[in-house]
Amino acid sequence: MLKTLLICSALVFVAGRLVSQDESIGYGFRAGISLSQYDGPSELGPNGETLETNKGSNGFHIGMALNYKFGDLAGMRGELLYSQRGTDYVYEGPSYFVLDGVIGPDIKLGGTRKQTVSVSNAYIDVPITFYYKFKGFELSGGLNTGFLINSVGGGGLEYNGITPPPGGPDIPFTINLNYNYKSDDGGSFELPLQQVTVSGKQYAIPSSLGAYYDFPERDKDMFQTFDFGLIGGLSYYLNEGLFFGVRYVYGLGDVDRNEYDISLKDLNPDGTFIQRSDVNKSKSWQFSVGFSF
Repeated sequence: MLKTLLICSALVFVAGRLVSQDESIGYGFRAGISLSQYDGPSELGPNGETLETNKGSNGFHIGMALNYKFGDLAGMRGELLYSQRGTDYVYEGPSYFVLDGVIGPDIKLGGTRKQTVSVSNAYIDVPITFYYKFKGFELSGGLNTGFLINSVGGGGLEYNGITPPPGGPDIPFTINLNYNYKSDDGGSFELPLQQVTVSGKQYAIPSSLGAYYDFPERDKDMFQTFDFGLIGGLSYYLNEGLFFGVRYVYGLGDVDRNEYDISLKDLNPDGTFIQRSDVNKSKSWQFSVGFSF
């Protein structure tokens, strides 16, 4: 964040020097709140019900712009923004949980889970847009490129399982989810351990899981490094410089990697994960206030 602001300040200074020499070049800044989510197809339950939902996540954006004016009404704009995007993810329905056997084989529980994760990703965005002004309004549109610099998530898992045949007691437990998608290792978890009893045998499970707990190795990050998309918006100028604006950023690619996109509903007959190849896209609204020189 600090590095971004320093870079923006330096570019504002350079732009100011350019403005003093060329009236066709201007600069400005904007800041505001963001409302975003990662949206894609949901896993379906046995009766076709939706098991996954993605709700809007709040964040903010801040940065500066360089404008090249074609005339008084139209021009081209390049921006450098620090921007937060994410999603509030919920899975609720039938699911499995594998308990690691300290003595003896692992055991697969069948039951239900409610898993919530609030994902917050930070990007350096570089929107390139064309704009046109009319009667105090400005219409803009173009392309956006985002470079992921930080990626975290947090939430919880509530599981209520029943042992496989010949049956057994309910196995309710909760686990904290503390994800750092940039730094967590494969299989990572946090102490202390908690004990779960199944058919008279005790199993130890972590109290908190890392982002890649289910994977023995982590080769890449969960989320893609680059987020390409379209951007368009409308601003209203209170005077020649001060404006309020709203923009929509629509990602064109899959925001996460398919190797980590696994089914939470069931496993393959051999106990391996069922891979899902769905596409989750980033969608974001930006509400800004700014000044253009």
